[in-house]
Amino acid sequence: MIHVFIVNPYAGKKTFADDLRGKLADYSRTHRNFKYFVFNTRCRGYETELAKEICKSFENERLRIYCCGGSGTLNHTINGVDNLEKREIAFYPCGLTNDFLKVFGENEKKFENIENLIEGEPIAIDYIKSNHGVALNTVSLGLDSLALKRFEEDYRVLSIFGKQVPYNLSLFYAAVAAKPQMYEVRFDENVVSGWITQLLVGNGNMLNGNLHIFEKADVTDGELQMRYFLNWRRKRIPKALGYMVAGQMDEVDKLSKCEVCSKIAVRRMDNAAFAINFDGELIPNITECRMEVVRQGMQFVVPKGVVL
Repeated sequence: MIHVFIVNPYAGKKTFADDLRGKLADYSRTHRNFKYFVFNTRCRGYETELAKEICKSFENERLRIYCCGGSGTLNHTINGVDNLEKREIAFYPCGLTNDFLKVFGENEKKFENIENLIEGEPIAIDYIKSNHGVALNTVSLGLDSLALKRFEEDYRVLSIFGKQVPYNLSLFYAAVAAKPQMYEVRFDENVVSGWITQLLVGNGNMLNGNLHIFEKADVTDGELQMRYFLNWRRKRIPKALGYMVAGQMDEVDKLSKCEVCSKIAVRRMDNAAFAINFDGELIPNITECRMEVVRQGMQFVVPKGVVL
């Protein structure tokens, strides 16, 4: 098997990329059959093109690709991988948010041990396929995409004061500035329409590092969870966000609707363009998003000794 590491050198500590190369060199000295390559990304989003080239270069090999960074690194990488059901995807987290790993509960920290990750085995998990790419954790729009836009444009640099500082400021801005829009949402054989402030579609159960969006997630059941906030009054927004941060999902359920489905299509009823958040990556100026769950379509590596 070939192990390929796609490293975002701008994620985590400044020494992250060099530290990882050192750990891999040490591991290879005691494991002679360990064949690996390390590639640093050149710029944001370059992981997608890099993953495409890696898959071509090792087309006939058993290949494990390690996404070394945050949620964005993971998302960009899987969008460049062909045959997700045949390639093995591993996530070595060091970014501002590593939301998908929250589904592993107390085992989340074990993904930070690179030796155990190398010696881990893949499990088949679900992912979200859409007409705008794939996502592993969440797809969202409305308040959340507005917060992400402000985060990317103004607040990301404030992460030097703490990982959650820029996200919290972005959420505060969105809570004040967000306005509901008329959306039509089709899910399976059902349709809902109205003034929606926030819509969340999840394979996982956490967003932005500290927002609980669903009670729990099963990433092998072939189902998506969808939560939407219909006809919200503005004063409800801070209250709902507070409940989500605290994980008080019984209170969140009182302020929103939650559905389970396998296919979803969203558009604005005035046919205007909108932005959508794919695993923490903003996709602007779309007029419709169609998504569906691919049941157990990805081979996701868990560290040695970890079970889902």
